[in-house]
Amino acid sequence: MTTAPDVLALQETDQALDRAQARLTDVEAQMGESDGLIAARRAVVERQELLTQLRSRLHDAEWSVDDAREKASVVEGKLYGGTIRNPKELSDLDADLSSLRTQVAKREDTLLGLLVEIEEAEALLGAAQSALTETETTWQRDQAALLKEKSRLEPEIAALESRRQDQLLAVDSSSLRLYQLLRDRHRGQAVAGVERGMCQGCRITLPMSLLQKARSGVGLVQCVSCERILLVS
Repeated sequence: MTTAPDVLALQETDQALDRAQARLTDVEAQMGESDGLIAARRAVVERQELLTQLRSRLHDAEWSVDDAREKASVVEGKLYGGTIRNPKELSDLDADLSSLRTQVAKREDTLLGLLVEIEEAEALLGAAQSALTETETTWQRDQAALLKEKSRLEPEIAALESRRQDQLLAVDSSSLRLYQLLRDRHRGQAVAGVERGMCQGCRITLPMSLLQKARSGVGLVQCVSCERILLVS
């Protein structure tokens, strides 16, 4: 015959099993790359891409400055070389040289601006790489701890499941159905202790006849209010 202590033992195992399985689910959900790690890696990639684009623009700007300087040098050579004496041609060359020098100045300003942007982008990339290194170190440490906890939980759950199977041998089918019904209804608390004549599940004072029946240990006795199985210690 199933007794209240038999059902209590099963309940304690089930509660421990619930906690262990819930924790294992939580641990497994945290394993793998975190959002923070993914974001840190993305930040590094974005900084690298920006730096690559800026360096490409710098290359084009350097070529543009060199090209303008070379053209200005050619015009300057013609203007002051002494081979051209026609005033109209000299005036045109002077205007061309002035225009080219303006272009050189503007392109040099663009070049300097890009050098400043590249310096800032390199600093941002360095900061992003440092942040990634720190995030990866923390993530690896956390993953190792989670893996260790998982390795502990899995055999613990297996042992609890084995214990539960042994405990089921002491619980008849009708008592098991009642236990499972009450367990579902009361969030895992199918059995309630009795202290000073009071059900510890719903806190009501129990009739003396019910208390005497529960103390006898014959069969399962339920609370008249919450219907939990009563255990009188």
